[in-house]
Amino acid sequence: MNSTGNTLRLKLLFFVTCIIWVHPTNSTVPASQPDKLQVTPFTINVSDVVLQDLSRRLGTARFPDEIPGTGWDYGTNLTYLKEIIEYWKNSFDWRKQEQRLNEFEQFTTNINGLDIHFIHEQSPSADAVPLLLLNGWPSSINEYSKVIAPLTNPKHSSTQAFHVVIPSMPGYGFSEKPNQPGYDTRKMSEFWKILMSRLGYAAYGIHASDWGASVANWLARLDTEHIVGLHLIGCEGVLRTASPKGKSKDQISDGFGYVEIQSTKTQTLGYGLSDSPIGLAAWILEKYHGWSDLDNDLQEVYSKDELLTNIMMYWVTNSITSASRLYYENRHGSSRPEENISIPTGCASFVERFDNRARTDDTAKENAYLRYNIVRWTDMPRGGHFPALEQPELWLNDLRSFFFNLR
Repeated sequence: MNSTGNTLRLKLLFFVTCIIWVHPTNSTVPASQPDKLQVTPFTINVSDVVLQDLSRRLGTARFPDEIPGTGWDYGTNLTYLKEIIEYWKNSFDWRKQEQRLNEFEQFTTNINGLDIHFIHEQSPSADAVPLLLLNGWPSSINEYSKVIAPLTNPKHSSTQAFHVVIPSMPGYGFSEKPNQPGYDTRKMSEFWKILMSRLGYAAYGIHASDWGASVANWLARLDTEHIVGLHLIGCEGVLRTASPKGKSKDQISDGFGYVEIQSTKTQTLGYGLSDSPIGLAAWILEKYHGWSDLDNDLQEVYSKDELLTNIMMYWVTNSITSASRLYYENRHGSSRPEENISIPTGCASFVERFDNRARTDDTAKENAYLRYNIVRWTDMPRGGHFPALEQPELWLNDLRSFFFNLR
């Protein structure tokens, strides 16, 4: 066996040993240690004042005109937006969704001066694998809500179980907002290295998508000795290689306008999105429509409750501007790292993964194999940008297979 094989073998042996003896605690650290190291239980409890204000704004919403027959071509479809806003006003039950989310064990801890919110669900299984789940924009911790129970408590004893950690990035959800520039994906990765160490995990795996994948790429270089496997929804650097479905090559940039404004003038955009719930809904829903595997109707793959719960995670925390700022920080921050990733990597390539683009082309796939230590590549039959929410069974099967094969 060559040196690379020996290294991987030793690392996996270390991993198996670690998951046998590591049993993290959710309690706070001893009183003799600084308060900033505490891990404190957290419960989502949005004030009635915030919900009453939202109801008032929804009731006085003003909609723009629309050119008849254009569907989603110019952006979020007016007919659909009116339909979901009506549901939001009269049928959506935030308290029910809040209760559902509070069924998961949640905590906050101070890292690098910011209070960070995260879900930490431990498995009763003695050989459970610690797993860090990272999402991006415009998603939230709710993206993984369907897969937490199957991961921590699988139906069959022979199925690999996981301890699940799902953090909200600084500026996202219930995590504290940075008050200074520089919080790009490289800086975000430092938070998760500290978090996993603080929770007592000497070895862990990662699954990531969107900005979470960019963070994971930095983390894979920053904390290489503690990471046993990296599972990604597509591999970094393949987003722009395929044309939008049914469109010519000269329209390859369609759908990237949001990147330009959020990378340059996100503060200006934020005034409207922070003040108008229908503006926020339209901005986020257009992404779910364009990035999911569907014919035209969002309800083919998501319920209205699922979509609105995600939107509410931005509204009740007033975090759309601080979250979108990551685009600016990354454009003006650290350069893309040159060194390849040595950690065993699995790439789950979903057909409609980005802006209705076709399956990753051969060139992008070849480049991914050069950049990563890919040990598993799966071309999925269906699914989009948020597969843990959209196609949870496909997502679960691929993730389980990837980590099972590393043992």
